[in-house]
Amino acid sequence: MGTIFRGVAIIECADAAHLDELSAAGLDRFVVLRLGPTAAIVDHDRLPALQKLLERLGETPRRVNS
Repeated sequence: MGTIFRGVAIIECADAAHLDELSAAGLDRFVVLRLGPTAAIVDHDRLPALQKLLERLGETPRRVNS
């Protein structure tokens, strides 16, 4: 049987090395499930804290709502 996740968001990077760097810098504490080398599901309830982490790391992610 499959798994259904609610209240999550996905972060996707252009390449695996970038996601690995972000993970080492603190992203891992937000990750619910790594989907592959360039994408991970992150806890939707913690997006403000994740945004602060990314800004502190000099990242400016593009947010897409659906």
